[in-house]
Amino acid sequence: MAVPPPQDGGPAYAEGRLADEFFLMAHDDESGRTRLPERITGLGLAAALLGELALEERIEMRAGLLDVPPRAGGLPTPADALTARVLQYLVAEQHPVRTWLAFFARTARDDVAGRLAAAGVVARKPRRRPWQPDGWAPTTPNAGTLPAARLVTQLMRGRPLSEQQTVLVGLLRATGLDEVILWEVRESAPETARHLAEEIAALKPSLTELISQTEAAVGAAIASHRT
Repeated sequence: MAVPPPQDGGPAYAEGRLADEFFLMAHDDESGRTRLPERITGLGLAAALLGELALEERIEMRAGLLDVPPRAGGLPTPADALTARVLQYLVAEQHPVRTWLAFFARTARDDVAGRLAAAGVVARKPRRRPWQPDGWAPTTPNAGTLPAARLVTQLMRGRPLSEQQTVLVGLLRATGLDEVILWEVRESAPETARHLAEEIAALKPSLTELISQTEAAVGAAIASHRT
């Protein structure tokens, strides 16, 4: 996929939430089909939803465990309905990160698609065959390509990434989606590509834990599919 340079797409194309950005990169911008196996897409999106809360320091992850710290109770309720719903589950019960990833992965694709559809960014594209899931195609050409184009352009120009963008790169690597999205960076800016691992490792402990747990969950999903 040759990633075009960013263009002015209006307010709808400002940097979106972590799960929204991952969703658009994980789906073909024409067909709306996922670029990864459905199970891996779900895990990546589930991780991105947890990442949204971790970026706001509403949850903490360490040694495979997820916790809602007491200070998070003083924060206002998330304005986004999906984020608020995910947080409600996390407050109500305690489980390891991997358990939450598996739980949210079941519905994460439709949940995030629904959020993007409500914003007018994607629309449902009916499946062609009964056994295929519905696609979610961008409503405009730029909507699907801009998140990847913006990220690739920043990396190619050597510009620093935001904390959210660094987490996004970590999740791309954890799910294998970086092979599709960041190939141009590896070929044209190999030094930048090599430094990405260092930037990911320098993230806050909760964020590095999320990425490592996602990578482990993806590895387990692939291994179980092969057996």
